[in-house]
Amino acid sequence: MQTTTRAIHGEPTYTRVKREPTRLLSLYNTAPQAEITLEEFELYALDRLQILRSIESLRLRGMKGDEFRMKLEEIISACMPMTLGTAEEVRKDQISHFILRIAYCKTEDLRRWFLKHESELFRFRLERLDSNERAKFMEQSGLAYDVVSKEDVLRLKAQLQAVPIFSQQPGYGQGIHTVEVTRTQFFRIPFTQALDLVAHRQVFLEGGFAYVPVERLVSIIVARFRSSLSRGLLEAFGAMPYVLTDGRIAPLVSNMAKQYTGKDFSGTKTGDSLDLNDLDMLADRSMPMCMRVLHKNLRLEHKLKHWGRLQYGLFLKGAGIGMEDAIQFWEKEFTKIMTTDVFNKQYAYSIRHYFGKEGKRKDYTPFNCSKIILGPGPGHGEFHGCPFRHYDEANLNKLLERAGVGAMDRDEMIKLSKGQHYQLACMKHFETTHKGAESLISMDGVGNHPNAFFAASMAFYKEKNGEGGRKGGNQNPSSQTSASSAGPGEDAGDPASPHGESMEIGTGEGSPPA
Repeated sequence: MQTTTRAIHGEPTYTRVKREPTRLLSLYNTAPQAEITLEEFELYALDRLQILRSIESLRLRGMKGDEFRMKLEEIISACMPMTLGTAEEVRKDQISHFILRIAYCKTEDLRRWFLKHESELFRFRLERLDSNERAKFMEQSGLAYDVVSKEDVLRLKAQLQAVPIFSQQPGYGQGIHTVEVTRTQFFRIPFTQALDLVAHRQVFLEGGFAYVPVERLVSIIVARFRSSLSRGLLEAFGAMPYVLTDGRIAPLVSNMAKQYTGKDFSGTKTGDSLDLNDLDMLADRSMPMCMRVLHKNLRLEHKLKHWGRLQYGLFLKGAGIGMEDAIQFWEKEFTKIMTTDVFNKQYAYSIRHYFGKEGKRKDYTPFNCSKIILGPGPGHGEFHGCPFRHYDEANLNKLLERAGVGAMDRDEMIKLSKGQHYQLACMKHFETTHKGAESLISMDGVGNHPNAFFAASMAFYKEKNGEGGRKGGNQNPSSQTSASSAGPGEDAGDPASPHGESMEIGTGEGSPPA
């Protein structure tokens, strides 16, 4: 990297750093050899994870074009500035990528998520380069493609002119225009490396080669990146046993995918503390489906197993229920099928524990969507988890129908769930049941955290009619059944279990005692 220094009229000397953005773009073919502290290990990974999660969140909110670029630029500048290509920026970029590659290689779902959002970050950074910088990056990365001669362009002018050339990449720009092909540079690339463009009829094919205009080269480079990263994730999976032998980093790597980088809702504030008498109404009106299912089945069965108690209990804590009210709430329900003495001996301790009043006195935070989706699934007689992730199509349809969701919206949510877009399905549920919310409130975190869903719903009703989520407000029109009015078996339409298969679940490490 080049630097220049000078002094002006006796003023202190300063250094001007030459911008080298291509240093910050990499195919990540080789892991860096560098020493790093445990603090840096975690900080670097979480900063990059924040960026990838933000990409997911922005896309879930339907953001694209200039709005998407500007917002992502702000997030990158705050979490992991990548502007000058200094040695420290390059070091952090390389190390953070490979840490997350290890953390996200364990399952197909994790690999798919990381591949998708890391590729989008790569595309975003690649598109920020001008043509000279892009050419330099290709040269540095060994991405050599044959340039089509002017003679061949003239020979194929009619065929090339028939192919529309997009002015910008999908999802980043607007509109299409066709240009004079003789003024456009084309590359001759094996069609197997341009399958996406071939599928969308955006290139001319001849003799097994695709003739790719320079405007479309980004798609080819991103495809190469995805292919390389996909192989790298499988190689990382093979190295996992070795990585996990290091007791210092094994817990960090194992739990990284479940780390939540947004608001943790450890404060129990949604604007007001909650009244226990409002919970039945709020379950129908303002809770996400995962918590609605837990609440209704608690009312029906008068009990929840360990993971259900923990998931719902921490949610209520984050929503505004204090410890004494929480104990009162669970005791009132559980003592319908057991004595107060049994409740105090077997269950009250765990409530005090996750409020930080027992044991290690750790103040537990509510589960975010990633932790719920990637955590242990529900077995027979269990109701925790994410309905969009863990319910089959028939039971999910029945659940949404009982919640008052219309047929067209149900079909869309089920389609998203089948496509493994569970959080997008949850966001669709919020939008369906909170018409016009985007113009009234911030929806940050909806689809990423159950408490963000709840807080946004409370804010929506507060803005809409001034009730602030308090008792006496109208129920959401899409919710037809109140848990408080349902007798035993009357709300049986909420599936008792997503699969009906028995599965023994332990308490797991790091969770309050059962």
